[in-house]
Amino acid sequence: MAKKNVFLHFLSNYIVVLLLFFTLFVMGPSEIFFGNYKEFGFVYQEFGWKFFIFAFLISFIFTLVISFFPDKLGKYILSVFWGIGIAGYIQTMFLNRHLEQMGVRAEAYTASPSKIIVNSIIWTTIILGALLFAKFQQNIFKKVMLTSSLIILGMQCVGYISLFPSADKSAFTYYSDKDELILDGSKQFTVSSNDNIILFILDNFSSTYLASAVEKYPDLKDFLHDFTYYNNADCNYHGTYPSLPHLLTGNDLDPSLSVDDWLEECWTNTTTNDYFSILSDANYKVNLYTPTTSILTGNHSLPLLDGKISNITTKQSSICIDYHKLYKTMFYMSCYRFMPEYFKSFFDVSNETYTTIVSYPQNNILHTNYDFYNHLIENGLTTDSSGNYFIIQHLNGTHEFTTDENCQFDDQNATCQSTVKGIFTMLEAYLNELKTLGVYDDSTIIITSDHGDVEYPQIIFFIKEKQESHESLNGTNAPITLDELVPTIVQSLDKDYSEFGYSIHDFYPDQQRERLLYIRDYDASYPDVPRYDGISSGGSNVYHLYNYTGNIDDQINALQNYQYTTIPMVDSYF
Repeated sequence: MAKKNVFLHFLSNYIVVLLLFFTLFVMGPSEIFFGNYKEFGFVYQEFGWKFFIFAFLISFIFTLVISFFPDKLGKYILSVFWGIGIAGYIQTMFLNRHLEQMGVRAEAYTASPSKIIVNSIIWTTIILGALLFAKFQQNIFKKVMLTSSLIILGMQCVGYISLFPSADKSAFTYYSDKDELILDGSKQFTVSSNDNIILFILDNFSSTYLASAVEKYPDLKDFLHDFTYYNNADCNYHGTYPSLPHLLTGNDLDPSLSVDDWLEECWTNTTTNDYFSILSDANYKVNLYTPTTSILTGNHSLPLLDGKISNITTKQSSICIDYHKLYKTMFYMSCYRFMPEYFKSFFDVSNETYTTIVSYPQNNILHTNYDFYNHLIENGLTTDSSGNYFIIQHLNGTHEFTTDENCQFDDQNATCQSTVKGIFTMLEAYLNELKTLGVYDDSTIIITSDHGDVEYPQIIFFIKEKQESHESLNGTNAPITLDELVPTIVQSLDKDYSEFGYSIHDFYPDQQRERLLYIRDYDASYPDVPRYDGISSGGSNVYHLYNYTGNIDDQINALQNYQYTTIPMVDSYF
């Protein structure tokens, strides 16, 4: 009988401890994975069952350790486990409304002081209440603690099991179709020995980031003396989706269409076909290097781009997984959603972290600033004489501040300014390689971004046209947008660009031009919409359309004064 009581006592304690670790190691990572598995690129078996076993094992160890403490102390320790488990469950289910899980900010996660204070009060009240409950209501404390833990664990188990049938087979099995297409990264550092158009798209690079870096590094832009800087450039659309497909095709967003329908329209409409026909007729190979092609294709996959993008090839079977990064990333993401507001910033995972967990050695595309730079320094550029090249390098830019001024990884001390300096160190090395190979003068080079920061959306835009040369960087405040990118490229080929709109050269300094900016958002007064892939609800449900005339100050004024029109979404990419 005594042994039975000891076992039941241990079991009840075990269930209480398990509540915390099941939430952290099973429910949290699983919900994150099944809500985003098409973004990750690895299957559930790579971590899921290991985390599942670990949760039960670590709970057993902690319960065993608690059993060696005196009853009174063990009771208080157990009450803390229970309090944290309850608080974390409440945080996850009710207090994280519309929390961005997949890194989409340059800065680490921040919450307002008032939000942190209120959130801290909730957590402190729950944990302190658990301790006081254990002290003054000893007779019913264990029953309440055990019953509530069982109820929450039961609900989580039901939720956990329901995740599996709702996912398709790609969550569990690597797609092995020999005809599956992927972007080929083997020529990411190859340029034409003839003519080149080189487009650097530096993600999330606001013009205000550049201005801040120039204050610290006054000579930052000196090596761009042959370029012209447009300091009043608008991205049209905030967010890599829909900006990147718009930037590459010139097709304007149609909010009345679903993500899939609009992306199909982007790549198949007559104007886009004419644009890529012009490039093909001029003997240009269009090589695109970006890590996430679903932003360009939605559920259609890469055949949608075939015939326009040149470096599309069949996926090789070899796959490389960084398991240390995988386990750490999934645990950090779980802690990020579980923890109170004050601690979330310590567990915020950057997008460059989870996008580099999986790689295909034979089709590898470098996206982070420091990986790109280090490969460039070690191997340089090579040339190909078989045709002209249109090279599109979509790099991480200032999406996270993880780059030092020497363009090396530093997630502890890197700042906005050091990240910008590191990027410009990388760009200077690339341009020097072009000069060494003798192809710099005949290259049209554009350095821009898909969007800026959400509070300062204007972007950088540098351009050096073929045979352009001057002693110092030119500057203009002509009001341009990314709408003008495709026409400008067509114009650089000495072709009639009128079909595609205006080029950047059609606008002049100090011109007053009305411009539109779309920013995705969530508005509780509008119904939720599904995410494009059907895995979960979308994180956004509306676009806020801002209309302004003037420069960045006028744009910021419109943003800060909420001068927008609300446009409902059909579905949401993110």
